[in-house]
Amino acid sequence: MAKKMSKVFHKKFGQRIRQLRKERGMTQEQLSFEIDADNSYIANIENAHRDIPLSRIYKISKVLNIPLKDLFDF
Repeated sequence: MAKKMSKVFHKKFGQRIRQLRKERGMTQEQLSFEIDADNSYIANIENAHRDIPLSRIYKISKVLNIPLKDLFDF
């Protein structure tokens, strides 16, 4: 049960990142560059293929100019 809930959470979080990134006219590669990650990093997050450390979540919120808590507004 917990594993299924985790997958749902990762999927929703990835969709939220995609939404915010697109609203700001950024590509996955641009956002990856801004948070000092490899090109496929954001794609993996958006597709729920990767866990993400809090430090990277914080960087994403800064780059997208959004309060940290708003990343979880899904």
